[in-house]
Amino acid sequence: MAEVSCGGKELPLWRQQVQYAVGHTLNDYYILTPEVRSQTPIQFLLERRWPQRSMCFPSLMHYWEVKNTIGDALVRLVSSCHEREVPFMLYEQWYVPVPELQMDLSIIFQLVWHSGKRGDGLNVQKFMVCGNEDVARGFIHMANVFCRKTYGAPPESVEIHFLLEGERRLYDGNAYTMEASLDYLRLLAVLNGERSSGGADCESRAERRNIPGEDSLSRNLLM
Repeated sequence: MAEVSCGGKELPLWRQQVQYAVGHTLNDYYILTPEVRSQTPIQFLLERRWPQRSMCFPSLMHYWEVKNTIGDALVRLVSSCHEREVPFMLYEQWYVPVPELQMDLSIIFQLVWHSGKRGDGLNVQKFMVCGNEDVARGFIHMANVFCRKTYGAPPESVEIHFLLEGERRLYDGNAYTMEASLDYLRLLAVLNGERSSGGADCESRAERRNIPGEDSLSRNLLM
């Protein structure tokens, strides 16, 4: 089975560049030890990654609006999110065989934390520049299949942030059964209509160019 998709358009260049900046900024921040993190303003890290030219944005005003909104969102996020913890996964690409779909499922996790009273659960976090319901739903199903196949249980929760909208969504990891998620991914594969003997890489081409982040499904699952 080849890459799965279900329609969509190429992301605007400004969104690709902003997602690049967001992804690498979060990676730069959380790769630091908690002690160093507490002394490092995330605005400083964002500035190093932010696109230096505004020509890909619709206007200079839009450039500054997006930059200020994203900066504020990241400040709020890191000030209230796992300040003293070390991530279990940090922008890592993983694969798991899924015989039911005749493919190897590929997924990039941006941030995953140990959670639960015993610390044996997983809280999966995804950060998107703009909200996209299809991408969010697809990611939840992919995370469900991956975690059940790899760890024998669903994630405890999946947390998705729509940064420009300032919206945080928290989903119970048990919201879908394995069968429901397999059916969803199977449907996407049918809609895509592309089958081969290769695996199914469900991550964006952008992420394969070391651009962590948004629409990890939109380029392949949703195009």
